[in-house]
Amino acid sequence: MRKILLGTTAVVGLALVAQAANAQQARPAARPAPAPVAAPAAPPPLPATSVAPTGTAAATYQTPVGITGAGPHGSDGLPNRPETPTTSGIIVRLGGFFDFSYGNVQDDADKGLARNTAGNISNAKGRQRNDFRTESEINLYADGVAANGMRYGAVFELQMDTMTTTAGTGTGVDYDELYGFVKGSWGELRFGQEDSAASLLQIRRPSTLWMGDSDAWDEFVVSSGYIIAGVGDGNDSSKIIYLSPQFMGFDAGFSYAPNRFEGEQANTPISTTAFQRDRFSTTGAANLLNEVSAALRYRGTFGPVGVGASFVAQFAEPADLQANGAPLASIPQNVTTYAAGLLLRAYGFAVGGDYTWGNYRGTPANNAVNQGVDGSSQWAAGITYTIGALSLGGMYSQGTQDNGGTVADRTQTYMGLGVAYVLAPGMTLFANYNQIKDENIPTASPTSAGATLTNFGTAAAPDNTRDITVLVAGVRIAF
Repeated sequence: MRKILLGTTAVVGLALVAQAANAQQARPAARPAPAPVAAPAAPPPLPATSVAPTGTAAATYQTPVGITGAGPHGSDGLPNRPETPTTSGIIVRLGGFFDFSYGNVQDDADKGLARNTAGNISNAKGRQRNDFRTESEINLYADGVAANGMRYGAVFELQMDTMTTTAGTGTGVDYDELYGFVKGSWGELRFGQEDSAASLLQIRRPSTLWMGDSDAWDEFVVSSGYIIAGVGDGNDSSKIIYLSPQFMGFDAGFSYAPNRFEGEQANTPISTTAFQRDRFSTTGAANLLNEVSAALRYRGTFGPVGVGASFVAQFAEPADLQANGAPLASIPQNVTTYAAGLLLRAYGFAVGGDYTWGNYRGTPANNAVNQGVDGSSQWAAGITYTIGALSLGGMYSQGTQDNGGTVADRTQTYMGLGVAYVLAPGMTLFANYNQIKDENIPTASPTSAGATLTNFGTAAAPDNTRDITVLVAGVRIAF
């Protein structure tokens, strides 16, 4: 294009010089006017490969047009499809994010219990209040289009995660999601290491970046297990997922996994003798078998108001054998989890909430409940307001799980305030304040006889309530 413009400028310059020279001579006879030249045809319109404008109801609730099945999950939408394929006809794209954050922590679990009880400081758990952390993901999307219009490909999501329990730098990489897909007018089929259908389609309370009841704050604390979260992702186990097309605002999903394990090995990740097809687990928590997940979602707009609603469910059977192959004396209850959510968006505001209940322990649908122990429930509500590049939000949630016997229920309460500011395309500054109260935390999975509770006080003055306050601030660069 630059060469063309330079050539055109030269031609115009020569014409002007010639006109000036001819002005000093007799004017020649007028030449006949040339035939009009037709204007060049307009280029064909580019295919619709991007989502609706950010902040509009359509961007959140309407299915993007011309987007492939590959891409990250969440409100950011899917990456645009480039125009140049590989020699095989499959297009390869790269995405991901880098995150750096600061945390200021006040946590009862950081207290030195030995110092409190006997004045002996040899076992005191004195910890710093301030810390930095980094997190990243590299996402690779490969997809193509068959002659009949069917789209196909694979998704590789590499994460810097779950690497702190082994020797090394703590920056090792493993796969979060790793799956193939085919997609057409009939819907999409995913097969591989991916979230459950309930986790993919569930609608929950709104929040700002990294603010939430199971979000960035828990990366800075010694975990005793948060119990308020979205329906579990099925441990990202290898599974089959079907996602329907959207019809009159509705779409649905279904997934199945034979067990909770993943990857190419037949054995479990931490053993060379226990296999993932075994009906027991060596990880300390019972393996879940035949996990089935289903979801129904609605997304639509009514004038300026966007509406999203979902109802999801997840079921699984617990392991029924001991590690030596002998039957368990008491087989845990089947996992049953249900969740409903509603979200409304208009004029920059987003308001919504969700409610989850069923027979499960820990994160919804992730662990089985022993016989004689009641189920669990949780609810969450949130509100955000976005004006230009600035987003503000607040959230409140509470979860309850039975401790068995006469021991009071475990109750976890979360309150959060957050802010996010898009400083530049792909670069977001964020900060949030998180306050958690965790009451009656059991030291082990409760039985029908009851639970033994964690003590954050002294022998003379026991305290079974853990108070946590975490201030988080940082920057995220997404690409």
